[in-house]
Amino acid sequence: MDTISRLGAKLYKETSRKIRQVWYCGTCASSVGESGTEAPAILRVASLFYEKGLRRDQQSLLKRRATLPVPVISIGNLTVGGTGKTPLTIWMCEFLTASGFHPAVLTRGYGRRAKSPGRIPVCSGESLWELFGDEPVMMSHYLPQTPVWVGRNRAASGAAAIACGGVDVLVLDDGFQHLCLARDLDIVLLDCRNPFGNGLLLPAGPLREPAPSLKRAQCFVITHAGAKAETERLKVSLQNLFPGTAAFACNHRLKGIRLKREGPLLGPCDLREKRAVAFAGIASPQSFFGDLRGAGITLCRTFDFPDHHRYTSEELLKILESASAHRTGLILTTAKDFARVPHYLKDTFAVAEIGIDFGSDEDDFRKFIERRLKGSRFF
Repeated sequence: MDTISRLGAKLYKETSRKIRQVWYCGTCASSVGESGTEAPAILRVASLFYEKGLRRDQQSLLKRRATLPVPVISIGNLTVGGTGKTPLTIWMCEFLTASGFHPAVLTRGYGRRAKSPGRIPVCSGESLWELFGDEPVMMSHYLPQTPVWVGRNRAASGAAAIACGGVDVLVLDDGFQHLCLARDLDIVLLDCRNPFGNGLLLPAGPLREPAPSLKRAQCFVITHAGAKAETERLKVSLQNLFPGTAAFACNHRLKGIRLKREGPLLGPCDLREKRAVAFAGIASPQSFFGDLRGAGITLCRTFDFPDHHRYTSEELLKILESASAHRTGLILTTAKDFARVPHYLKDTFAVAEIGIDFGSDEDDFRKFIERRLKGSRFF
């Protein structure tokens, strides 16, 4: 990496850190509709223009909203950044398949280079993630029986998936703001640790749209649920503000680690007290590192990068050298990051698989999904 690239990466990281301080470390919104007071005036003015453009775009999308002949389940969020949409999308498809349905995933494919939409092929390839995006390729790997369609126009992707035959339900990844496709169930994820940030719209805050827009949802999933009392307070607040909207809570748990991509899944207990180096280029790397530490793994060194980061040879070499210096052969990363690792290093890095754990809410959540599907216009 040349000097300009290093300076650019450093500037991006520092800017991102300062923005998150404004969004989450100032005077935070404790409930829906509240707003913080720490955002600079220029960002607040920019938020007003953002909201005006948002309203105009939403009206336009609703006027040309398409309806597809199978149920559509949307999984989305209100804020930018990671709340766990992709793990829940995978969970949902696995649940639907186990229930006798034949789902397909519709996703935009952030950062993809392919101009035309299409289905991710059932094969491995060095450039698949560059063509379709890292998250779609990751989902395709974990859902080998579920077609994953990538394209900006999700209605067109959905129609194509149905035309191929066998698909009887569509799962819309990151779909809460994708209003041009009608859906039968809107699930919105909220991070229990700070669900609304400072309560302001982009760029002054993390909200993609005003919090009252949550009235469009039929279900809330509270992720990273911490203390039970805190989770219950958020549930009660949401149910008071949006009567009749179901609310469930879950946590992200380390399911296990694969030392090789096609190798067996080792349980967390098999790696307890092991020493490792870890790296991640996701929306919240520190949450991933926390999951590893929570499983009893000692992290000698961590490397965090921007979301969807394209790794350079120099960066990967630095990670390898760090592992060597700490005398550990265990280098951990996320499944999403692993999709962006060059093929010749696939057997060098171990993949830590993070899954969704609904705990005591799981049975109720499953029954809720079943009732919504049976109550839709298709059954």
